[in-house]
Amino acid sequence: MEAERYRIKLSLPDMHGHYLLQYSAWDKKIIESTTLRHEFFVTQDGSSGALIDFMQLPFRDNSMDCVVAHHVLDQCDNPHQALREAARVVVPNGYLVIVGFNPWSFWGLSRFLPKSNSPAGRKYISKRRVTDWLNLLGFRVEQVEQTQFLPPVIAQHGPSLSAGFDRLASNWGLPGGGVYIMIARKLVAGRTPIRPQWRALTGRRLPVATPSARGMRVTDR
Repeated sequence: MEAERYRIKLSLPDMHGHYLLQYSAWDKKIIESTTLRHEFFVTQDGSSGALIDFMQLPFRDNSMDCVVAHHVLDQCDNPHQALREAARVVVPNGYLVIVGFNPWSFWGLSRFLPKSNSPAGRKYISKRRVTDWLNLLGFRVEQVEQTQFLPPVIAQHGPSLSAGFDRLASNWGLPGGGVYIMIARKLVAGRTPIRPQWRALTGRRLPVATPSARGMRVTDR
């Protein structure tokens, strides 16, 4: 959680607007401070926030300036529906932040070990698949950050070593981070101009102006 909070704080752009919505598969608050005016933190059990169903968010379409889904796709039965609901409530040009586990990493592979220290997850969805889903939902992925490059046992027993290696690997842009943080922005659909449908006027013709040497005079044509 500390590594994820640190990486999100560095990567999330300055936002201007009204509403931030964040929720987590483990009911943990990942963003502690925000520049937005109002913040909603909701949970599945109602212990530390408002009770909510991640599959059916009780918010209007295009109502949130930023939505943060923390490991929600890893834990839910229908991750595509959860992502669709999160995308639905984001305003045009708003941000959607997805935090998930990378299946192609030490963290992803360690979950198959008999004594694994990695968090249990029903699904570990790759960055490529989430990117494809976001493109279909009308989002553009603007930034992808990674953290937790070393195995979970090192992160548990050697947090300083893990944090130092994370900083180097992130600065070098190395692949294989155990956790990815994907920041996407909702695109605004282009508007097609509609040409006016002109029709001929019936009845008496209107007077129009014709040029003259002394100026303009109105004649009836």
